[in-house]
Amino acid sequence: MNSRTPPAEPWSTQVNGETVTLPSSTVDIRAALPAERQAEFDAALAELDATGAPEELRTMRLVWWALETVPGAVEETDAEVARLRAGEYSGVVTLDENGDPIPLDGEAA
Repeated sequence: MNSRTPPAEPWSTQVNGETVTLPSSTVDIRAALPAERQAEFDAALAELDATGAPEELRTMRLVWWALETVPGAVEETDAEVARLRAGEYSGVVTLDENGDPIPLDGEAA
């Protein structure tokens, strides 16, 4: 397992309407996973290291593994992605080049 500096800020997300804190370092994510998933996690990180994956991809993969440590988080994320793929953007906000919010559903931010 590669020892990288953990993110400066803890990660959090909403699951079932509640804010949850996610493990945000490789050590903490691994420790939060069930024992039967830890070898798979180690292999996934080793593959990223072996292929020289960019740091952004590594971070995205770590976030996904962190989500797997919270019951219901992956399922809720999958449901949101399916909703967006279906063209349902209610409540979705992005930022413009100045950092100002732009709702994707046409509503005022």
